[in-house]
This record gives sequence, C-alpha cells and structure tokens, in this order.
Amino acid sequence: MWTLRIAIGSVLSDEIRLLFGVPQGSVLEPKLYCIFSRPIGEMCKRHNMCYHCYADDTQVYLVFKPLDNWTNISKRFEACVAHISKGMCSNMLKLNEDKTELIVFAPKNRVKDLSELHLNFGGNVVSDAECVKTLGINFEKTLAMDKQISAVSKSCFHQFRNIRRTVHLLPKKHAKHQFALF
Repeated sequence: MWTLRIAIGSVLSDEIRLLFGVPQGSVLEPKLYCIFSRPIGEMCKRHNMCYHCYADDTQVYLVFKPLDNWTNISKRFEACVAHISKGMCSNMLKLNEDKTELIVFAPKNRVKDLSELHLNFGGNVVSDAECVKTLGINFEKTLAMDKQISAVSKSCFHQFRNIRRTVHLLPKKHAKHQFALF
C-alpha cells in the first residue's frame, strides 16, 4: 500500500492511500514499469515474434514473404498479443487496445493483394492502416515517405511564418540568429 501527498510550493495536500499503482511522475515509476513490463519481450520470443520497446510503447512485428498464409500469420499475432495482454493484466498493467495499430509493409505492386487484412484483439478488429506514426515519423505501407515529407515541410513553413511575424520585434543580430536555427 502506498500513500500519496502532493506538494505545491510549501503547501502539502492531505495523504491519500493507494491500494495499487505508483503515482505518475514518481521516482519509482520508470523502474517499476521496466520490472513489470519486462515479461513482454519473453512472451514475444515465445511466439517467435520480434519486438521493440520505446518507453511505454511496444511494437510487435514479424517479417514474412508475400506468399505466406495471412491466416497463420494473423493467428500468431493474435495469440502473442492475447498472451501479452493476459501477462500485463497479472502485473496490473493494461494493454491499450484502442491504440493498437496494424500496418503491413509491401512494394507498391503488392499492396492491393494485401487489402482488407485485419487482426482481432480482445473483441476489437484492427484493420491494416495506410500509414502509422512511430516516434514522430509517418510510415506508409509502401515506405514511400510522402506523408512524412509533407508533414515536415508543413511544420517548417509554419515555423518560418511564425518567425516572419515576430522577426521585426527583435534586434537585427537576434533576427539573423533565428533564421540560422533553420
């Protein structure tokens, strides 16, 4: 059992008892998350799946050939994710099925063959997406990078417009520095 007290400046709140969990932002949070989420990797390996973990995001993936049977592949994914979900539940963590995405990367000439692929997770159907965002990068199923280039260009133009609106308020040497940042 934990107790929680919040300090803002020199003012302390009343203590609250926590039956489960760790307060977000506490010193223990990252360490305990690592301990409780470690079995995810072991579960992925048990299902012969590859995985990457980024903070509290996990990517489970598999490399397969275009001619491989999608039914067998999807069953492997579904079994692996069900195992992970059950394991997380036993460690009082929750797999956020609403944030689960599926993308199948393929050459342009094979994308149509892979249309309407989906996976079933806990009663939710996850359909194959055209594009997913990972660590701020947009990945399209053909790996064309068109959406990423468009997003970066849009962001740069937005920043330039903001600088242009305020540059007249700065001394000349600072204004030059603003443009040098880009």
